Amino acid sequence: MSKYYITYCLIIVAFLVFHADSDSQPQSALVPPVVAPLTAEQNLANQDAIQIQQFLDPQLADGFDFPVGDANAKGSYQAPNGKKYNGWYIATKFAEEYSLGIHTGEDWNGNGGGDTDLGQPVYSIGHGRVIYAQMASGPYGNIVVIEHYYLENGQRKRIFSQYDHLHEMRVVKDQLVKRRDIIGTIGKGHRDVYPAHLHFEIRKDEMAKFTPEFWPSSNGWTTEMVKKNYEAPSDFINNRRKLTHPATAAKIFWAIKSKQQLLHIKKGQVIKTYEVALSQKPLGHKQAEGDLKMPEGQYHILSKAKGPFEGEEWHKFLGNAWIRLDYPNSYDARLAFAEKRITKTVMDSIIAAQQRNIMPPQKTALGGGIGIHGWAAGGWDPAANRALTWGCLSLNHDDLLEVYAEASNGTPVIISP
Repeated sequence: MSKYYITYCLIIVAFLVFHADSDSQPQSALVPPVVAPLTAEQNLANQDAIQIQQFLDPQLADGFDFPVGDANAKGSYQAPNGKKYNGWYIATKFAEEYSLGIHTGEDWNGNGGGDTDLGQPVYSIGHGRVIYAQMASGPYGNIVVIEHYYLENGQRKRIFSQYDHLHEMRVVKDQLVKRRDIIGTIGKGHRDVYPAHLHFEIRKDEMAKFTPEFWPSSNGWTTEMVKKNYEAPSDFINNRRKLTHPATAAKIFWAIKSKQQLLHIKKGQVIKTYEVALSQKPLGHKQAEGDLKMPEGQYHILSKAKGPFEGEEWHKFLGNAWIRLDYPNSYDARLAFAEKRITKTVMDSIIAAQQRNIMPPQKTALGGGIGIHGWAAGGWDPAANRALTWGCLSLNHDDLLEVYAEASNGTPVIISP
């Protein structure tokens, strides 16, 4: 009997023993359970749940503050030598060309100069999640990077705030932080290579693939490329001091065009969902008077009135109530000006109206008269075609009266694709 035959027999015996043991175990331990694939309806329901969850996420930034000093980058501080100084300044500005190349952020210093701001607290500019907190390569020293999601003109956006040369880090990776949480202290970089200061960047979403140590000037980037991929920090913060935060907002209405629904939300809870009719051309954002499209973005209720409405023949289509929105908003105006659809004078007048919470000009190329209203003869059939209006949301009689009762001047109305 050869040694090969003996080896073969041992393998067969081992196989039979193994399967004998296996057969004594429950079937579920051997065969994975059969999971039925999700239906199209279930997949759609999951997508809807995710969309609502993201919209009502309490970790969305409700606005942004400055990373040093008080919320406005002002206030006094006490230096390590015990002397008190007042105020902060930017030593190197965004996109400035200097000895190390094109500056990607802002270098913040205390007005005392030198190392007087060493050890001063550094604050998270807004709600977010720490995605990086460690000693980086080269001269950077300790770096903290925070991922922030926020709503801007009704759209969910993402940026990354980055804090370099920290003396101490007070957060760890994956930690959730709030606006004005202390995330570290001002330092001097690795082995004190720099005078004490905070190098502060805001990277756009497109920069997610780059490491915190990425330096554009070492990779052939131009000033234009830096401006395209980084935010000017002070401008970004000043323009977003207060943002809509659906999770805590007292009241908000959210129209989802693709679902033909209007959600009434109070402090993060969906109170009721209404079926709505849309404009005759429901796809895409309104751009011009008479294009029969509905705007997409964040607007606010400016006025409301009860019917019946007399006068023009089309007044009957307002139904039993009319809730007017402040279309066009500043985002509409800036986009239209960039595309040369309106003049700078018109753009400025629309922006000024929004800042004063008054009705923007309605006789421009962008059109106007956008709001929420009813329909003729008591309403429309939910099962029929709902592409009906000239650019407004339409609700049936009873639903409109409920929304009307809850609508108040200043209430946000977000319209999503």
